[in-house]
Amino acid sequence: MRRFRLDTLRAFARGTRASAGLELGLGALGLLSGAALCFDLYARVEADTACARLAVTMADYVSRGPDTDQGTLDGGALKALGLFLHENELGAAADLVFVVSAFRQPPGTPAPAVKVMWTDNHLRYGDAAVTAKLVDGCPRFLGTSAGRTTAALPEGFTLDAGEVAVVAEVCARLRGAGSLTGRFVAGDIYRQHVLPARAPERPLPAPVHSRRTAAGGAKAAA
Repeated sequence: MRRFRLDTLRAFARGTRASAGLELGLGALGLLSGAALCFDLYARVEADTACARLAVTMADYVSRGPDTDQGTLDGGALKALGLFLHENELGAAADLVFVVSAFRQPPGTPAPAVKVMWTDNHLRYGDAAVTAKLVDGCPRFLGTSAGRTTAALPEGFTLDAGEVAVVAEVCARLRGAGSLTGRFVAGDIYRQHVLPARAPERPLPAPVHSRRTAAGGAKAAA
């Protein structure tokens, strides 16, 4: 009887230690998984905040209008600005696009529909296939009617007669930290900023993009 009790106690102790070890392993796994998810969410929030700053910067730059001595918006300068923001201000590995548009409210009573002066979606950074998908789904200030681009302004968004507004929309898809939250919870990052044209008395033409040809000349980008 005594030997039976000792064997039983030893078996119980071994089982208890194994169970405790298993519980400790599962607990550690849970803690590590929770920490990883928290870090991913934090990275997503940080990138979202950064994209808001990117939208403000791009809208502010475009709203100032063309250089007084050239009369055109330099698409190359816009691409360089977007590249700088992508590499230095975003702070996360991501595919990124800017969609910049200009809207004008024609005068009249009642007020006519807001006119889309132009929209530019050439500012793409990252994988070509991913940025193409981002461009397709990014613009929320634009719609289509009878095959034409139209303004899809939010409810309550109004412009004064003759006023021109610049809209900079930013869409990003994270590749590293923050990508899990985006993939399974929040989707792609979207941010936008609207500013009135700083010099409404001057035209605000669409950006002119160009690329070098093999002969060394330049031609308009598609």
